Amino acid sequence: MSLNVAIVGGGIAGCASAYYLARDGHKVTLFERDSVASHASGFALGGIIPPVRNSVVDDFEKFSLHSIDLHRQLNDTINPSGETNFSRKPSMALALDEFEARRLIAAYKSYSEHSSSDIRWLSHGEFSHIDARVSPSVVGGLYFGEAYEVDPYKLTLSLWQAAENSGAELVNREVVSIDETGGKVTGVSTDAGSHPADAVIAAAGPWSSQLLEPLGVSVPVTPLKGQILRLQAPAPVLPISLWWGENYASTKEDGLTWIGTTEEEVGFDDRTTDEARDSIIGSAVEVLPYLENADLVQQTACLRPITPDRAPIVDSSAGPEGLVISTGGGRNGILLGPAMGEAASDLVVGTAPTVNIDSFSLSRFS
Repeated sequence: MSLNVAIVGGGIAGCASAYYLARDGHKVTLFERDSVASHASGFALGGIIPPVRNSVVDDFEKFSLHSIDLHRQLNDTINPSGETNFSRKPSMALALDEFEARRLIAAYKSYSEHSSSDIRWLSHGEFSHIDARVSPSVVGGLYFGEAYEVDPYKLTLSLWQAAENSGAELVNREVVSIDETGGKVTGVSTDAGSHPADAVIAAAGPWSSQLLEPLGVSVPVTPLKGQILRLQAPAPVLPISLWWGENYASTKEDGLTWIGTTEEEVGFDDRTTDEARDSIIGSAVEVLPYLENADLVQQTACLRPITPDRAPIVDSSAGPEGLVISTGGGRNGILLGPAMGEAASDLVVGTAPTVNIDSFSLSRFS
């Protein structure tokens, strides 16, 4: 049976949901007050790296690995000409001190016992041949051979275009309410009127809590501002992506070296700041001293939806019947976007998601 589904939010979670539902023949209307990928999904780095934690049964890890598989599938189905710049890009998580080295080594040992993925611990001497410009103060690093990178704006836009090609429609209006009668959603309303729907997916990022509050649904998702710098750096380009603490450095398809990022709890203020610029540059130069001679080309900021435990919320059991919540990807929004979209679309039609998502229900915060 074909359903009429309203999706609120034109980021990667909303557009991925639109793609999977429209592909399967459902009537989809995407509501976005600005434009597709105009917020966090359009400004992220786009690194797709498998998480390595101390437990291989971690649901977040399983969900992430499934989403990486979906990224590869999407590259074949909606990106045959390579518009999204999806490519394999080895990455390395750096340890700047012995404490961090012990943590990464412990996670690596736990993971390597149960996985055939190309993940290795390298001392500074072992990875210096990859790029000798890494500061000798770096203790070591966890090398991920099976990591990827994508242009997040182009990926989100491609997902929407594929959905549109399957009949989905875009409404450039702000949703002022999700409508419900008798404990069941009936559609959404904008300032231009009401739009009936059998189901509604709330994928409005950090704005989801405001959208759902009138329904009596309390969603602990808040904005986490992140700022990124794009540098014209001395050649050669970085051959891999480097990550340490909250920060990273990677040379993208535009030829610029992207460095970041901040984690700022400042509400919905998405302005760039000099303080963030100086902090990001200082951290990057500490790890890659040659960047001291780089020129700043652009500084951006975006608001990522974050939950208290930094895991997403994908749930259909909270609120009126027909409501699905899909938000909270945080700094892993691009990595998790396809899996969040697929799971939300499964919940809409009443199908069990491919990967168990019980750990991502809203009830965990009760």
